[in-house]
Amino acid sequence: MQSLITKMWSKKQDRTRRGKKTAYVCLIICLTFALLLSILFSVSVGVAGGNLKILFHTLASRDHSSELGRIILEMRMPRALAACFTGAAFALSGAVMQGVTRNPLADAGLLGINAGAGFLVALSAVAFPSIPAVGTMFLAFTGAAGAVILVYGIGMGKHKTGSIRLILAGSAVSALLTALSQGISLTFGLSKELSFWTAGSLSGITWSQLVIAVPWIAAAGTASLFLGERISMLALGEASAAGLGINVLLVKLLGIGTVLIMAGASVSLVGGISFLGLIVPHSVRLIVGADYRRILPVSALMGAILLVLADVAARMLYAPFDTPVGALVSAIGVPIFMGLTWQKKGAAL
Repeated sequence: MQSLITKMWSKKQDRTRRGKKTAYVCLIICLTFALLLSILFSVSVGVAGGNLKILFHTLASRDHSSELGRIILEMRMPRALAACFTGAAFALSGAVMQGVTRNPLADAGLLGINAGAGFLVALSAVAFPSIPAVGTMFLAFTGAAGAVILVYGIGMGKHKTGSIRLILAGSAVSALLTALSQGISLTFGLSKELSFWTAGSLSGITWSQLVIAVPWIAAAGTASLFLGERISMLALGEASAAGLGINVLLVKLLGIGTVLIMAGASVSLVGGISFLGLIVPHSVRLIVGADYRRILPVSALMGAILLVLADVAARMLYAPFDTPVGALVSAIGVPIFMGLTWQKKGAAL
């Protein structure tokens, strides 16, 4: 009798696991399809007009001499692809940071990436006012990397697993670099020139910039997906993860390294976009649970969809003027985050 009950329970668990796996696969397929549709929608609409028929004709035709065709190929497509990759990178970076630090309020900005990139961009605007966009990208990434090294050096120190120290160091370094950037901006009258970059904007993205940034984002994003199982074990506690054979320090270093590359390349391309790495992983947990093997891919897809659609809204909100997409994402993210925290009914995040 007991063996019969055990077999029935085992079969029920197998059916539940198969059902969850099927639902997860269906979710990935639906989100991928939604992302493709959002990109097509982004490329097809704009102040100059356009529709799917014109888009497909432009892509299929070898003659791209028409004005609308050039707008689609040289302006809308790079912008839509930049929104896709950077949205996925910001959301994925936030999810990895939350898992590595075991702090659900963490995102890439916790490591000072936005502040470090902004500081060197402001400095370069004074020292090299005629620097090309690619040079600005390189300096922004260098600033982001320098900030991460500084935060990690201060936050970890002699402690191998100091997550709280890392968080505090990130907040302090970010505040310092932000203050220095604002000081430079006000002293040299650069507020207007830097406003769109600091607020986060996809305006003016070119194919040459994408060719530089996207391979780094794609490589680091792919690498971060393989850390999902180990990050899930970190959620059990560092001592428990170490007891299961996980090298905690190595996982943290790999996680922070992938975050640096993804978020650093994204910030150098589109500027600082807040809240995306915070609200997307929280929303994803409500759908797929606490397993980072599922949180990471779904976060990447949802982040890409959200930023692509937010960019469409930013373009059309005060057309023909461009609204910084970072400001729009923050305006959307604040009420969403408040709703998520309210749904927890006062439980600790």
